[in-house]
Amino acid sequence: MLKSWLRRAIALVALGVVVYLFWPLFKEIRAAARLFAAARWAWLCAAVLLQVASYSCLTWLNVLAMRPFPGRICFWRLMLVLTAMAFITSAVPSAGASGVVLRARLLSRYGYTAEASTFSMLLQLLYMIIGTVAAGLFGLGYLLQMGRIAAAEILLLAGLVLLTAFLLWYGWRLVSQPHRSVALLEKLAGFWNRLASRFGWRRLHPEALESRLEAFHEGLVELRNVPRWKFLAATAGRTLLDVASLGACFAAFGHFIRPDILLLSYGILMVISTMSIIPGGLGLADVSLPVVFSRFGVPGPVALAAGLTYRLLAFWLVRFIGFTAWQILESRARKPRKAEEG
Repeated sequence: MLKSWLRRAIALVALGVVVYLFWPLFKEIRAAARLFAAARWAWLCAAVLLQVASYSCLTWLNVLAMRPFPGRICFWRLMLVLTAMAFITSAVPSAGASGVVLRARLLSRYGYTAEASTFSMLLQLLYMIIGTVAAGLFGLGYLLQMGRIAAAEILLLAGLVLLTAFLLWYGWRLVSQPHRSVALLEKLAGFWNRLASRFGWRRLHPEALESRLEAFHEGLVELRNVPRWKFLAATAGRTLLDVASLGACFAAFGHFIRPDILLLSYGILMVISTMSIIPGGLGLADVSLPVVFSRFGVPGPVALAAGLTYRLLAFWLVRFIGFTAWQILESRARKPRKAEEG
């Protein structure tokens, strides 16, 4: 009973953190109340449906990444896991570590190891970076054609792209080659055990870790049997439907944006959200979205209202749904235990 109440208290505190972070956006929405009253609700409904479809593609991408590994989870339950992960990442600022831990914990109940959970998440991140970069490059071509970008900005963007590509390539090489992975694992285990002997922590057994790593690499080999076009289709669906949802938010306020400008602005916003030191791009992304679009000729009030609407649907709504999903998944996990105790 005490553990149950403790879990509820932690969940309520986490919800309170998210509400606190959401509050500034709520104030902005109240300030733009007149524009929202005149919004075209058919477009807003379309934006919601596009977000649902976009998140379904993200779930499909995770299904593909997890397919070679032992464990089974249904599509809709995995979607609940992803929303719960999004919630806890915002509620417990930790550079994404809280989401990784919750994901591994929830997926372990369906037979997935922590390695499979983490790797599938990294693979999802890799493809999402590819989708975001592709969207940004498409719009960048428009800026180059119109002469709206300086040479120094081109060099900076090229440097960031090359650095990102190198980090992704090196990370994949490290994970996909067993001898490199084992060597790194031994070093990390040795470092941890030295700390464990000093502070009285639990020591790691390299043999057990190597056995799990071997099973992980077997799943990685099986991953090659999954057609690459499915990964690319899921990535394109996630990105393009999200972009379309953003465009629908602007259309709801009577402003239609050209696809190339929409793609470029989307790429810029994703970079800002990803690189922000504030968890999930909180605050910075909310402010930058209307600023970015106002630079492309969108009227300030429309950019503000459409930007707030998009962030409400694409970011905050997912977080609040994630809180409910987290409670549902936790309650279902406790039911079998109660049945066994009875």
